[in-house]
Amino acid sequence: MDPKHLSQLAIIVELGSVTKAARKLNITQPTLSRTIKVIEDRVGGAVLRRGRHGVTPTDIGMRLALEGSEIMRRSEQARSAIQEWKHGLAGELRIGVGPMLSATFMGDFLVNSAKKPPHYVMKIYCEYAARLVERLKTDQLDAAIIPYDLNSNEDSLLREQLFQDQLAVFVGKDDPLAKQNSVKPQALADHQWVSIGEISGLFNSTRETLDILGLSSTVSQLEITGDVHMIFKLLENTKTCSILPFRQLAVFQDRFQITPVDLDMGLAKQNVALWTTMASRDRPEIVDFLNRITRHLTDIGLR
Repeated sequence: MDPKHLSQLAIIVELGSVTKAARKLNITQPTLSRTIKVIEDRVGGAVLRRGRHGVTPTDIGMRLALEGSEIMRRSEQARSAIQEWKHGLAGELRIGVGPMLSATFMGDFLVNSAKKPPHYVMKIYCEYAARLVERLKTDQLDAAIIPYDLNSNEDSLLREQLFQDQLAVFVGKDDPLAKQNSVKPQALADHQWVSIGEISGLFNSTRETLDILGLSSTVSQLEITGDVHMIFKLLENTKTCSILPFRQLAVFQDRFQITPVDLDMGLAKQNVALWTTMASRDRPEIVDFLNRITRHLTDIGLR
């Protein structure tokens, strides 16, 4: 199967239209239609379904389109590698971070890195933890900064603790509970609860923590995945609480109008680690990045 044909099929599926794909590829529609005919002859069946509003892939069409997308991704990586080399950069480092880290210390870390740039290109991907682990396992990432403990046992990956943290219940700074000492968990029962999506794959989810607090009949009325600023906004402006990492947010409390509740009991740990594959751990880029992030965490008091 011609890789070029698979790439063209991927673009058709992405746009849902042969006409739009031909325009994007700067080729004629009959030429692109002939490409589809070549693929279908090779497959022995249809790869696209024509409808009133465009085209959709058949099962085999989708599988081939995914292969075409991967070919385009690899081709783009090759072009980037050439440009990086021409600019004197030794390589690239693909780093994944979770939404909480991107909202707290990663921005400042990148500012500091820009002042003394590394000899490689850094590419940052922000997604939830479970997705970043999958990207590591499929060689789409070189490293990820995510919680040390996940629900699954990943023996194929290495993890090195960056700093210790623990969970806490946060409310807005104007909430009456923000000013009280040794608050009993039952005082939180009449608050609305918002949680970070359980799809993150972490231990000590909101449900489990509510059980530990003795609030088994309480439920989260809102769950948000992929962005934490919406949670901060809710805490700042409504009678809402959420279970969030204590130390990460304590360092940046001046930025967000939220504060931890002084509960009369401690919650579970949620330490943060650098995850890598065994093959990439000793790469010079990984070593340099680990040194840089360690220094930054020490400077801001997280180590």
